[in-house]
Amino acid sequence: MLGPLRRAAVAAGAASASAASLRQFQCAYHRSNERLLPCREDQEVSYGLNWAIAGRGVVVKDKVFYNLEKSELQKGGAAYTECLSGIPLHVRGNVISGIPDVSRAQFAKLLKLVTFHLSSISSLYVQDGAVGSSVECDAKVRVISDNPSAVLLLSNILWKTPDRSISHDTCPLTIYVASSISANVRNSLGSGSQYANGFAAADIERSSLILCGKAFADSAMLKGALSALTAPVLSARGGLPFPGCTDALPALSKLSPGQAAYHFLAGYCDGKFIPAYSKDPSPLDPIALANSLFSHLKEDNTPTYLINAKSSGKYIDGKEFVRLIEVLLSNNLPDRKSEDIRVGELKGKYKSFLSSKFGKYLPKEFSF
Repeated sequence: MLGPLRRAAVAAGAASASAASLRQFQCAYHRSNERLLPCREDQEVSYGLNWAIAGRGVVVKDKVFYNLEKSELQKGGAAYTECLSGIPLHVRGNVISGIPDVSRAQFAKLLKLVTFHLSSISSLYVQDGAVGSSVECDAKVRVISDNPSAVLLLSNILWKTPDRSISHDTCPLTIYVASSISANVRNSLGSGSQYANGFAAADIERSSLILCGKAFADSAMLKGALSALTAPVLSARGGLPFPGCTDALPALSKLSPGQAAYHFLAGYCDGKFIPAYSKDPSPLDPIALANSLFSHLKEDNTPTYLINAKSSGKYIDGKEFVRLIEVLLSNNLPDRKSEDIRVGELKGKYKSFLSSKFGKYLPKEFSF
């Protein structure tokens, strides 16, 4: 008789311990009426956030602070740190610039170390945002950080997005911030003075960005990394970079689909050619982007215009820009007279650059 009772008692104790452990795992800090209230065991708890974070490899050890306002972050100890530059960025899946690569195995190992580190932190900070201001063609981003200051800085880069929009997005990006991870991990992809403050590693296939050490303080690097990671999403949803400017072109020009794609592919701005207007690492072939733009414009019969934002060597102001838009909308474009000699010279530059860069792959439909 004592045997069954003892086994029942042990089973009940194990079940109780398991339930307590589960409640501890599920307990998170959430915002309520602009205040932070810890979820008690007798409160109804939303488990979605914890499970979503666990799906990214991070198990909440104790508390997680979700989508805090800047003032709340500062109350929690966040501060604007000194801006850094030159933080090394390694990208897996880049096809444009000479950014150092990172192998699939290297990134997987690094991600495992970083998620293990974040799972050991008592207080995690999770912030949701987006790259791009348009709901139709933005890319959702979730930040999981061990440092409120990193979240504060990233909040200035990302657009605000409604709660739960991440859970409804088909391909959100995840940023892992491991500022307090060991120096051994921080030196795993390289050594030397340039790695003293940490590094960043991005995997376009995984839609993941890892920021180790003080890498979060290099805003220029961050924007480049986000540009690379979100390029496939933004392109698939209809987002494209903006064109540049030069004094040689008229203030307003109506373009055919082939002309629009040609100018977009050349990416001419301030005397330099930047294919598809992308200085940052990118997984997308500029020719493929230009072809996609050409197809959309042609199939939808979309009117396309080129607005030159420069006049007499200076950028036009807001009033002049609005005036040009009004002229465009009134369909009262000025007549184009004989071609300026500078336009002829620019045509030659375009042809020389695109021929040397893309050669036989340049579509015949594209023209100046």
